[in-house]
Parts: sequence; structure tokens; C-alpha cells
Amino acid sequence: MFRALAGGRRLTRHPVKPGTASGRPLDDFVSAFEEYEAVRQSGLFDARWYQTRHPQLPAGEARLFDHYLASGWKQGADPSPYFDGADYLAAHPDVAASGVNPLVHYVLQGAAEGRAIRAPADTDAAAADVAFSVILATFNRAGIIEDAIDAVLGQTHRNFELIIVDDGSTDGTQERLRARYGAELESGRIVYLRFSRNIGVSSARNAGLLVARHPWIAYVDSDNTIRPRFLDAFARRIVVEDGTMTFYARFHQESRQRIIGKPFDLDELRQQNYIDLGVFVHNISCFRELGGFDISLRRLVDWDVILKFVHRFPPVFIGEVLLNYRDRDAAKLNRISDREAVTLPMARILRRYKVRPTVTTVIVSYNQKDYIAQAIESVLAQRGDFFHDIVVADDGSTDGTAEIVRDFHARYAHRMRVIGDGVNRGISGNFRRAFETAGGEFLAVLEGDDYWSDKNKLARQIAFLQENPDCSMVFCKIEIETPGTRGRTTLERQDRLNTDKLDGSDFLADPSLNLIANFSSCLFRSDVMKALPNGLFRHRLSEIALAFHLETLGPIGYLDRPMSVYRQHAQGVWTGATEEAQRASGRLVREAALRVARDVYKPAIQAIIDTKYGAPSPG
Repeated sequence: MFRALAGGRRLTRHPVKPGTASGRPLDDFVSAFEEYEAVRQSGLFDARWYQTRHPQLPAGEARLFDHYLASGWKQGADPSPYFDGADYLAAHPDVAASGVNPLVHYVLQGAAEGRAIRAPADTDAAAADVAFSVILATFNRAGIIEDAIDAVLGQTHRNFELIIVDDGSTDGTQERLRARYGAELESGRIVYLRFSRNIGVSSARNAGLLVARHPWIAYVDSDNTIRPRFLDAFARRIVVEDGTMTFYARFHQESRQRIIGKPFDLDELRQQNYIDLGVFVHNISCFRELGGFDISLRRLVDWDVILKFVHRFPPVFIGEVLLNYRDRDAAKLNRISDREAVTLPMARILRRYKVRPTVTTVIVSYNQKDYIAQAIESVLAQRGDFFHDIVVADDGSTDGTAEIVRDFHARYAHRMRVIGDGVNRGISGNFRRAFETAGGEFLAVLEGDDYWSDKNKLARQIAFLQENPDCSMVFCKIEIETPGTRGRTTLERQDRLNTDKLDGSDFLADPSLNLIANFSSCLFRSDVMKALPNGLFRHRLSEIALAFHLETLGPIGYLDRPMSVYRQHAQGVWTGATEEAQRASGRLVREAALRVARDVYKPAIQAIIDTKYGAPSPG
């Protein structure tokens, strides 16, 4: 099969026959195989179509491809309805004179040289009827948008409209477009929509979808350019692959000078995107049946909508390179991908499509400059087969904690994000804000003066909750570290536990009611934490009240393994409080537990309050 390349001759090396690599350099053999694969995967050879034109040939893609390479092209056969070999040779006499297979030449050399190709004439009529609405969403790209528009207007396929959705640009985009493209706007070739303010690319594209007049949808970005045959290539595939609703092609990334795109593999696409929206075409019915772009996402919106559509409508891959992805000067374009963390949308998408476990860890901090670095480092050190979305929620620290957090964020921007505006909201307010921003399926908490001592803490707790779907949460044994003392100690009340699933009676068996003792030891289900009743935040969110609430939703899991360290120090919220303040707070958190507990436990909780705390708190 390798020898068939270039009609028995190679473009760059000597011919190599399979099975006869001995006596020739190994890299010659490898290069021949790579060239063979490049042509086969170009998308310009269609085995099914070739078989219909040559029914006497034995079936099988490899055999049909070898026939075309060895003799078919010499007999005037075309490899697909997308490539006219005779036209290519007529248009490029130097290729004809060389005796090289026209498809081989184009794939290995001609495409890079910018040589044009066309499809066989007998496919023209049907392809010409395929109509596209091309959607271009833009914001403040007046200086570069014309290249993108001109690339669309210069398409060899003419059955299209270009819908430009201006997402509230303030740089003169509207005036520039009206001055340059007045005729196209007047004729309806270009449709221009403008938002009065910047809303976001997802809303802009959805607006374009709502006004689209044609059944096939393509997208262009203002900083990229599609190649002249872009629409023609898709139109011909749409005709041949009747009933297919989604298609995608390859693209050229300028910054790395590489071609990106590969045959469809849903499992691989769910792990990492390799389809750019700029080379993705779908039928409008995908939008009407499944919805459009998720306006709650600010990053990875393209990947999300592609996954949504191809899960329902598997795509056809086009091996041609149809887009120039112009990211060579990306820093000058002020892309959102260069400004905002990707962890939140990544966690949400991986969770949405059930790719792998996702966990958001919330590090809550306030004036903990001596401890926050170790806390963050212990979170970064977590390992396991899960996606980790790390959030630091600083509650307006004034002691230098915020500066340390910012330094970590600068170094690990791809792994963590920071929320907070310098305003102190208090313990409950900071917790609530942090919980709301969680993107993962699971939610872990680490207080800024604590740290995790086991790199597998999250992995073990995730595994427990997956294996025990009835459990509402899980916590682990903690160790206590006190400055000025050697070693760490455990809690006697946790040492006495002899089960891995607890209910309210287990908590009532201990006079403190506080078997969890510290939020830093916990892993929760995110959706549950986002729906906590307001009453739990009234005084301060506490482990006691939360446990009695979550126990109503399912058992509370316990791992008898120390994986989290609780620091007792004079600046701590609890250990730093006066005895009177501890007593008042203790009553309030148990009254909160009383309000949310099962009825069967309320008499016992009330008795503990009356016995230990006396008269009820005011109000």
C-alpha cells in the first residue's frame, strides 16, 4: 500500500514496499506510513462513494483506497465527491508533468502551498442547494473583524447569509461595518444585530440562532478566517451524508504551526475538546431540540454545546483543513480565555456529561496569614482520578492573608480561583458565597488555619460517597495540633466510633453533639449544600446543626482515618473566644440543630440545651 503513494514514487523519499524495510533506513519506512495515513485521513477519500462508482472491486476501505492509489487515479477515477483529480492536474501542469497522484500531491504539499481544488461537477447542483446561516458574534474587535467577514463573503459556495451579532461593542464596530459593507447589509447578505450592552458570547450566538433563516449553521470568530472552500466542503458532505446532523473539520493553529482535528471519538472528546466551533456545522434542528449555548458559562461554551449536540447526533469528520486559527498574537486580543479561570466551567461540563468525578474545594480564610500557605499547599497536593476546582474565599482579611492568596493564584491560576471583594461578610456569609460558586459534584471545605495531612483525603472520601449513595456526607477523623506542644492528638469521641454510618442517635450519644468537630474533615454533595435552609446560617454555620439537617437526608459517613489537622490557637474562632462567648454561641448552634432535627431527636436536644445552657437566649 505504501508503494501506491504518488503512483509508485514518493514526494520526498524513495518508495518503500510493505514488508521490505530491511536494507532501507527505518525513518523512510515510518515516513511512508505517515504519508499514507495523512492521505487516508484527509477526508478526501470516501470508500463508500468509491465503491458505488466501482462495484466490481472487493469491499473494504483499505482495499478500495489501495486501488485508488495504485491504479484508480490513472484511470481517471475520483477519490470522493469532494475532489476532482482531473481538474487538479489541469489546473496545475507541474503536478501533471511529475506523474504524481493528484490527491497525494494536494494532501502532502498542495494544500500548504494554497493550491485550489474543486469537486466533481456532477455533485455541484445538489450541493448548491444547501443553505447556511453563518453566525459571527463579536465584541470590540473593530480592528480585525473585517478579515473574518471578508473570508465569509469570499466563499466559493454562495448560498448563505452572514449574521453578525454585536455584543455591545464600544469601539466603533457598528460604524465601521456600515461604512464598509453597506451593500451587503442592504441586500441581506449580511444581517446585523446589536445589543445595547455587553451580555456575553453565549447570548449573542443564541440570538443569531433565533433569527437564522437557513437550515445549516456555521460559526466564525472575529479573530479567525475560514478558507474559501469552507462552505462548499460542508455542503458536499451534507449532500452525501444525508440524515447526518453534525459535521466538523480540521483547522490550522498559527501559533504552533500545527493541524488539529481527528476522527470522532466521543470518549476522547468528553475528556478534552479537539473540535473548534469554527469548523463545526450543525442543522438548526439540533438547537431547536436541545437548546443553544449555556449563558451561565463564561468559558468552554463551545465545547459544551458541541458535546450537547454530538451526544445526540454523532458527527461526520471532514479531514480537510478549513480554518486558520489566528492565535499568534493572542495577547493582543484580550480573550476571555486569557483572563478568567477555567476550573469552574470545566468542573460543570465534566459533571454534566459524567466524564469523571468533580470536586470543588472551598478554602475559607480570614486573617490567617501564618497558616494559609500550608492550607493551600495541602489542597494543591491532593491526588486521584477526579477534577479539582479550588476556590479561595477570603473574607476581607487585613493582615496580609489576601496578599498570600493572590501570590498562590498568580502561580496556580490554571488550578484555582479566588472570590472575595475585600468586604467582611462574616463566617456564615462567606460560607454561603463559597457554596454558591461550587461547580463540582462534591464539595470539600478547608478552613484557612487548618490543613490536610493525607494527599488521598479527597479520593478516599469521593470513593466512599460513590459507594454509599444513601449517605448525605462523609467526614474523617481529625488530629489536633496545638502551638507549643509536640505531636498531634485525636478526639476521644471520634476514637469511640465503631461504625462508618451515623445517624442522629450517634450524635446524641455524645454530650457535645459534635462528632464532626471541624468542617475541614468533611466532604459534601454540592447540590445539598447549595440548598441549605436559611436558618442554618442565622447565627453561624456549625457542624452540629448541619449534621442534624443532613441526617434527615441520609446517613452521615465516617472514615476512621486521620486525614485532616485542626489547629487550636488563640486566634481561632472558637478557641480564641471568651468562655461567655463560647457558652452563648454553643446554645445558639444547638437551638439551630433543634429547629432542623427529626422530631424523634428534638426532646433529647432540648434537654441538653436546658441542662447545659440554662435560660433561652434572647429573641
